[in-house]
Amino acid sequence: MKKAFLAGCALLCLAALVPAAGCSKKVDLTDYVSEYRSDIYMGTEGDYSVFASVSFREYPYVADGNAGETQQLFEVTLSVPDNTKTYSIGFSYGNVSKQAELSFDSVIMVHTWSESLPAPTEKEIDFTITCEEEESEPVTVRAASVKTENVLSLGKLLETVSAQESERFSALTSEHTFLGELYVRLLSEADDCFYYIGLTDRNGKTFSMLCDAENGEVIATKEQQQ
Repeated sequence: MKKAFLAGCALLCLAALVPAAGCSKKVDLTDYVSEYRSDIYMGTEGDYSVFASVSFREYPYVADGNAGETQQLFEVTLSVPDNTKTYSIGFSYGNVSKQAELSFDSVIMVHTWSESLPAPTEKEIDFTITCEEEESEPVTVRAASVKTENVLSLGKLLETVSAQESERFSALTSEHTFLGELYVRLLSEADDCFYYIGLTDRNGKTFSMLCDAENGEVIATKEQQQ
């Protein structure tokens, strides 16, 4: 009788452990993303071209393998025929309406502006460009999102890529913690979308991957040499 009682207790204990094991928490890689460029808007009108990106980004921005606090960011890059002049842009989407002067970047020879703003949901945004030194009519550039409905979500992308590079991701996983940070940027080339993923470990070493944005296939990789 005593043996039967002990056996019953053992079975009850095992039964109690099964649900706990089944609920073992996996590492959510989206918690370790320091930058995610989720959309790009592009448009051209005559000699004026707009490239706008939607992202969230770590601040301060440090590639040290530790994901910090992030903020939403909307960035605009403007290419114009005359870089000696000063330009302003105006645009609106959702509840956002902005008018701002751009800064000239003499390294890449474009005019830029950025601010922490909520991500737009519109497929197109009209940008009105005004030249401060001219009285001519403003130029309106309609920029369209390059992102299609087939582009993978951040979670699905990281799930797919980590399965292909399982040894590398597993080496940076300790129990329920990921010992690195991820930089994910949507790219567009000739009507095709790709994702750049940078995996940075705690030593600051980055492993770069170029992926198909619709199926997550890793197309090319590059390891940082130190």
